[in-house]
Amino acid sequence: MSELVTVVVPARNEEANIGPCLQSILKQDWANLQVLVIDGASSDRTAAIIREFARHDRRVESLVNPEGTIPGSLNLALRAARGSWFIRVDAHASVPPDYVRRLVHHLESGDWGGVGGRKDGQGITPAGRAIAAAMASPFGVGNSTYHHGRRVRTVDHIPFGAYPTALVRELGGWDERLLANEDFEFDYRLRRHGGKLLFDPELKIGWQCRQAVPDLFHQYRRYGRGKADVARLHPASLQPRHVVAPGLLGSWLGALLLLPVVRMLAALPFAVYLLGLAFATAHTSRGLDRRARPYLAAAFLAMHVGWGLGFWEGLIHRKVGRATASHESPSPSGGGQGGGLARAALNGVAWQGASFFAGKALVLVSTAILARLLSPTAFGVVALALVFITFADVVTDLGVAQALVFFPADRRRNDAALVVCLAVSGAFVGLAMLAAPLVASFFGHPEITGMFRVLSLALLVRATGQVPDALLRKSLRFRPRTIAELNRALFQGVASVVLAVVGYGPWAIIDGYLLGCAVWSLLLWRAVPYRPDASFWRLRGAGLRPLLRFGAPAAGTAFLLCLVFNVDYLIVGRLLGARALAYYTLGFRIPELVIISVFNVISVVAFPLFSRVRDDEQRLHGGYLFGLRVQAIYGVAAGVGLAMAAPMIVHVVFGDRWDPAIVPLEALALYAAFRSLGLGPHEAFRGIGRPDLLVKLSLLRFAVVVPALLIGVKFGIAGVSWAQAAAALPLALIMQAVASRVLGIPLAQIGRSLRPAVAVSLGVALAMAPVRFLMVGPESIRLALAILAGVAGAALAIAIADRRFTAEITRLVVPRSDVRLAVSAE
Repeated sequence: MSELVTVVVPARNEEANIGPCLQSILKQDWANLQVLVIDGASSDRTAAIIREFARHDRRVESLVNPEGTIPGSLNLALRAARGSWFIRVDAHASVPPDYVRRLVHHLESGDWGGVGGRKDGQGITPAGRAIAAAMASPFGVGNSTYHHGRRVRTVDHIPFGAYPTALVRELGGWDERLLANEDFEFDYRLRRHGGKLLFDPELKIGWQCRQAVPDLFHQYRRYGRGKADVARLHPASLQPRHVVAPGLLGSWLGALLLLPVVRMLAALPFAVYLLGLAFATAHTSRGLDRRARPYLAAAFLAMHVGWGLGFWEGLIHRKVGRATASHESPSPSGGGQGGGLARAALNGVAWQGASFFAGKALVLVSTAILARLLSPTAFGVVALALVFITFADVVTDLGVAQALVFFPADRRRNDAALVVCLAVSGAFVGLAMLAAPLVASFFGHPEITGMFRVLSLALLVRATGQVPDALLRKSLRFRPRTIAELNRALFQGVASVVLAVVGYGPWAIIDGYLLGCAVWSLLLWRAVPYRPDASFWRLRGAGLRPLLRFGAPAAGTAFLLCLVFNVDYLIVGRLLGARALAYYTLGFRIPELVIISVFNVISVVAFPLFSRVRDDEQRLHGGYLFGLRVQAIYGVAAGVGLAMAAPMIVHVVFGDRWDPAIVPLEALALYAAFRSLGLGPHEAFRGIGRPDLLVKLSLLRFAVVVPALLIGVKFGIAGVSWAQAAAALPLALIMQAVASRVLGIPLAQIGRSLRPAVAVSLGVALAMAPVRFLMVGPESIRLALAILAGVAGAALAIAIADRRFTAEITRLVVPRSDVRLAVSAE
């Protein structure tokens, strides 16, 4: 007698399909079957139909899953399974008579952990037939072999798979946290366990697909959300086909943001997709009847938009619960707290990165629009007013917010920090009101007196958010910070553009800035449980003194760094005027957004991490060197790329009247690249409790930069820009020499970490040079090609100069990998 095979059918509200499905199973030429049908709390006649089949055929057994989820039903069946082989069949599917026999034949060989066939969609309505055709098209589903494969092969996923029952139990069954894609997640774990999956196209599964386009959209939206949940659990499980649709929607959103600025470039993502859609529709419709053809393009669109939208929704909103014991893997050596730090670091970088990319995209778009609405002089006048506000902003909390991150949590410290922030910022606002005429006189622009006074109010508004921001950073809760930053950028940008359109002139930027600060502070307070009580203003020495001891040097350092990194604005504004400052500021904006702000993202995460591992020399050294290598490669690649593409960027993004900003952009992009080579010590010194070192280094930097800028200003904004670049490289090397001595890291190791960046700079420059110097045509097209060439050149250079880099980055983001953040290695 043949072995017992368990066939499992999860079903919920399938009264129209469950009968034909069970009939096809009971007609198998393999008679020794246990057919487990699990009703998921159906509200129609499904359960009654199942019981009727069970009365007439003893092979059918009826089970009930009151939760109604598919993974729950599968695990319920797994506990009741008696057969050696476990075969799943969908309730709205039908299988041929030899289906079970062919599956068992493959499984008995012992070569396969799972076997599956081709899922052939069946359409009843005209729209259903179009949907079935779309799901069998590579344009619709990518390289999902089980939809359109024609040959036997090894795959990464099988539909309604068949597995050895013992193997399924060994893997712990299906993950009940997932509401969709539980089958793909199981197959991924099976492959990681060492099993292989076989696809046999002769195993044809007739599958009732959706019969209306809106239903298809909702189905694929659910699939996308489920895929995001799986990606959160297993980042390495993502395949290229999974991220194409989310990437498509992302490109459309970016194009819509660019539409007011660069119409031709903004239309490119839509044009490329529509061209592919037209070709795929024409090719696929040849096998359809006339009534079905009109639905085909809509079916493709519903699949792609539904999946992409669901994926983004899942990343943003969905949360996967704590792992159950059956799905947890043993922690790798060196896990423990270190593993938690690695995950916290990656989570922090992810959320900070999301904040950066989305927020800076909004800033760039609003800046580009304002550059076309306002004159360079108007831009320059606002920049003049912002110079002194920027200096004051970095010291309004006297560094106590940074101290909250460093010290253990204490409510009294929170109260003391809040009082200091409000009191000092209030004093600065009063001082700004009195000093506004002097500031205007310094720059020779009386019209900025009122602007300066209004902008000073932002100091008080921002001070209200310093304490909740520090508390979120201390607890590594970067998601709420991301939301606050994005809303700040959104409200500021939209308000500024709207006010500029209605004629507010430079005041549009100022009013938008104030609104953005207010929104930012409000959202931060909503995200923290801390609330000051009625007596919070009563300062206590025990809570205040440690904050000031740590914070005062940190504030002094921040002020010196701000002075060093912004003294160029003072010099340009004072000696060259508002219009020159506008060109210089705009030339600085792109390197600031693309390079410097990225390192600010890393900085926010790095400081609390270095604070946690400051007593573990091995972890501190490893984290420092790895971070330095990543920063140097990215900073140099982006800096050289921006310098090569500078003319195209200015013309395409800001317009021809901003031509004087081209040379500053070229020089300042290289300045940002050189500066990236020396950024690591800042967070390391603060993290080990030595902010005093940064004060001394800031004084050195100031002593070098100011004379260089005063010499450069004689040659206009181009001279100032090149002076910045010339001073940045030796200063970065000095920073690394000091870090080597203080942290105890040999200079040779630091040099090896910086070496790949040199190769990357050559790769980017050589790849982009033909586009800049030889190619002719529309600058928007040249810019797009230059970016692609630069990315390709950087990738090739990394592959040649540092082959381990890509592998390390890949393994870093894969859970339970042997390679992880160096700060987490035991």
